[in-house]
Amino acid sequence: MTQPGITQVTIPAEALRRQAEAILVAYGATPEEAALQADARLQGELRGHPGQGQGMRGIERYCAMLESGGIVPGAPFEIVVETVATALVDGHKGFGQVIATRAMDLAIEKARAVGVGLVAVRHSNHLGITAYHAMRAAHQRMIGICLTNAGPEMAPWGGITPTLGTNPWGIAAPTDLGFPLALDMALSTSGKGMVRWHQRLGLPVPTDWAYDKDGNLTDDPAKALDGPLVPIGAFKGTGLSLMTDVLCGVLTGAAFGLTPYRDPTNHDVGHMLIAIDIERFMPWDTYLERIRKLCEEVRASELRPGFSEILLPGELEHRRATERLRDGIPFDLQDLETLRRLAEQRGVPFTLERYRTGATP
Repeated sequence: MTQPGITQVTIPAEALRRQAEAILVAYGATPEEAALQADARLQGELRGHPGQGQGMRGIERYCAMLESGGIVPGAPFEIVVETVATALVDGHKGFGQVIATRAMDLAIEKARAVGVGLVAVRHSNHLGITAYHAMRAAHQRMIGICLTNAGPEMAPWGGITPTLGTNPWGIAAPTDLGFPLALDMALSTSGKGMVRWHQRLGLPVPTDWAYDKDGNLTDDPAKALDGPLVPIGAFKGTGLSLMTDVLCGVLTGAAFGLTPYRDPTNHDVGHMLIAIDIERFMPWDTYLERIRKLCEEVRASELRPGFSEILLPGELEHRRATERLRDGIPFDLQDLETLRRLAEQRGVPFTLERYRTGATP
């Protein structure tokens, strides 16, 4: 879908993935890391809104971190402490997406053995969309949970100083509806990326997204960028964010509170990946029948004025991904130029040139 005021081109998903992978290898990522990273970023393009910043535009930041030492290519995935059901992993400043993927795979392995697996991670980096990792478990007939902490962008309820991260959650549960239920949310009402998107379009932001620097709710994107984000559910979002930092920061040995992302060469992000083996609780077919009934009951709600349907968690993202895989990904020309520049700086063939030169609004 073309955004007013934004010039976009349409690029096949596989072409975009291959270009991103080649760029990452040129900046020092191992082939395995580049493949995982490019796939995770592609899922952000397929499932998300471009203003959320979880797609290919993030490649530039990762390339800069590879150059500065903030991301260490080929970093060891060190299991520091392990039991049959749990593990503590040191990511040694590797790619967050790669570390989280390996951690979820370890959690899945443990869940197969004993019913549940929980892997905590320290000394990691940004892991992308949490649903990417939670759905990895859902594709294995398990319920997946992915939590991560983040840098302080959100004010606690009643305060104006950013002291809490948006600290996203991802929870995924398999269904027989053609897609897993997939909750993927930050604990702020919205993020700075969406504020910047509105600013670029010259639009006001909803007044429940952010405060100005003095703690007043604002619809001015510029003032919102200078102030803290608003927690979801007022004091409830504050509590959820704080407890997420207990699990991902305090408990793991990673940074927490004011310190994640403070050092550009050592973000020290913490994660928690959990897999739950459904068949330890009931037969697979029984589970599918029960979750199908739950979804049917939710969808049967009488609609509010202005609404045409009830969407389940992850359903809108599934529709987007299906459409974009079929028709191509609407891609911001500005971001395409960033990929071209990154490729040029390392002598990587820019295979997306024909889409750039054929750009139309």
